[in-house]
Amino acid sequence: MKSASASKASATRTSREIREWAIGEGLEVSSRGRIPAEIERAFHDAHADMPVA
Repeated sequence: MKSASASKASATRTSREIREWAIGEGLEVSSRGRIPAEIERAFHDAHADMPVA
């Protein structure tokens, strides 16, 4: 069973990655708060196309 802190740390890291990606893509995203669903979707879509080494 995973602890709540482990899942929260993973979610925080993912949020940070999404924000950094969005900023790099020139998208407007706040540094705090909820990330809009369309930005999350775009992030996951962009990374789904990347080959896994």
